[in-house]
Amino acid sequence: MSAATIFIVSLVLSLVLGFTTKVNTGWYAMAFAFINGVFIYDFSVKEIAAMWPIYLFLMLFIIALFAISNGTLLKVSELLIYKSRNHPAFLPIVLFLICVFFAGTGAGAPAVFAFLSPVIMAVAIRSQISRVLAVILILTGATIGSQLPFSVGGIVVKQVAENVGYAGEGTSIAINVWINCLITMTIFFLLAYFVLKGYKTPKVEMNKPEPFTKLQKRNLIIIALVMGAIIIPALLKTLFPSIAVFAHIANFCDATVCCAIGIILCSLCKVGKEAEAIHKIPFGIIIMISAMGMLIQIAIDGGLVDMLSGWVSANVNSTLAPYILTLASMVMSFFSASLGVVIPTLSLLVPSLATATGLAPMLLFAMVSVPCLYTGCSPFSTAGGMALAGLDDDAERDKLFKKLLVLPFICAIYIWTCVALGVFRVWI
Repeated sequence: MSAATIFIVSLVLSLVLGFTTKVNTGWYAMAFAFINGVFIYDFSVKEIAAMWPIYLFLMLFIIALFAISNGTLLKVSELLIYKSRNHPAFLPIVLFLICVFFAGTGAGAPAVFAFLSPVIMAVAIRSQISRVLAVILILTGATIGSQLPFSVGGIVVKQVAENVGYAGEGTSIAINVWINCLITMTIFFLLAYFVLKGYKTPKVEMNKPEPFTKLQKRNLIIIALVMGAIIIPALLKTLFPSIAVFAHIANFCDATVCCAIGIILCSLCKVGKEAEAIHKIPFGIIIMISAMGMLIQIAIDGGLVDMLSGWVSANVNSTLAPYILTLASMVMSFFSASLGVVIPTLSLLVPSLATATGLAPMLLFAMVSVPCLYTGCSPFSTAGGMALAGLDDDAERDKLFKKLLVLPFICAIYIWTCVALGVFRVWI
């Protein structure tokens, strides 16, 4: 049996078993990684265990811990909503920007779906904002923030790009993916804003939030320091590539290091409760991403990439490649996680597609990474599911459920339109 067949069977079984048994897909992926590695590829158990992506796991864990420990961000969201109450037409835009900000602090889209979805759906009910528009602004805002190079989605893209052969280019690829995500999702949100009449939002009545406490103000300062420590050195390294000291500082000021220091500062200043934050970390998602990385690495070492390269070279041309990639990305994400499964799996095709079609790897990574994020609006995905959970009325929930079944198909048409118009491109 070929490496590709073994991998596909293992992947499908992991997804099916995870769905039917309600057990994290990552545990099945890890089990298949050990089974395939020992009995098919003749690796030792220690060699397989060493394929666990420890850097990626550590990065996701620390950044999530820092973001979740900062409960002050919810207070910021409430304050921004209150400030915009006299300009109701801008309320959907404010909510969109809140999602961008919250996810961009390193929390990522899953944290926004979990913590902000109930708040935003409650605001949508009170202000009579279209529930579909609420789902779209949550999805697009959270995804844009999450795909920043120092947030969860951007980190996954960077790591995956480097793992498939683009060492040293991971940051540039992640930035280009983010720019494509920013442009396409902002346009999609604005289209929804006008089509669903977000500009006709009536005034919302709400009580004024309590002022920031001294501890919360300290928390905001720590967040600003951490964000600045991540962004400024990386920006200086990009603007002045010939200055070695900027490169050394930027290499040290990795998101993992800065967030770890931020956690220490939060603990010392008594502004974050470490024990409570640890209990809220989405370990299920982190385990799934890391375990799927093990399974993929086993397949790579078993010859998967070489086999895929031969098939792609013989069957795909530069005209078809963008449409095939975007379709595969969207279809796969209906049944599996974008960050944990879709992006790592389809990224294996990028080197061979770039060679066979002449398309830039940066463009191909964007076509792999961005489309799958749109199907998060499905009622079976995290964003759609959390939005439905935020509705108490059964009739309204059922009505929104039906609309969310259609929305991913609208997203697919929109994505292919973006491909045809050349919106997906290399921007840097």
